[in-house]
Amino acid sequence: MSLLAQLKKDALLARKAAAPVRATLLSTLIAEAEMVGKNAGNRESTDDEVQQTIRKFLKNNQEAMAVIKDEARLATLREESAILTGYLPPMADEAEVKAFIATTVAGLADRSPKSMGAVMAALKAKYGNGFDARQANGWVRDALAG
Repeated sequence: MSLLAQLKKDALLARKAAAPVRATLLSTLIAEAEMVGKNAGNRESTDDEVQQTIRKFLKNNQEAMAVIKDEARLATLREESAILTGYLPPMADEAEVKAFIATTVAGLADRSPKSMGAVMAALKAKYGNGFDARQANGWVRDALAG
């Protein structure tokens, strides 16, 4: 079952269970995720595209939590973040990513900052979207400098 199909099934179950936060969030997420595929050639969105949409929603929630002071709204945002996280594959462990970076950098002939793209490409090939690219960027920069 595709991730989009799973979201639709879960949204229906949430409406039947009268879970308003989950039902509203999933309905909005489904609409946004479906638009990605439709805009890219009137097709169904791929699991990767749906995951990117979920990550976008999660990022927006985290940004909102940083500025919103209303405790009731914060609780809703936390609940939404937990729901969204449940649909994403687990992220790679920090130690595992750092070890992979160290191994990749050790195998490079040129360890200058110009090699940053090659290391990031190797990370992407190994982990896909299963790592925090922003954090990894700093770790790669440190590994190339050291």
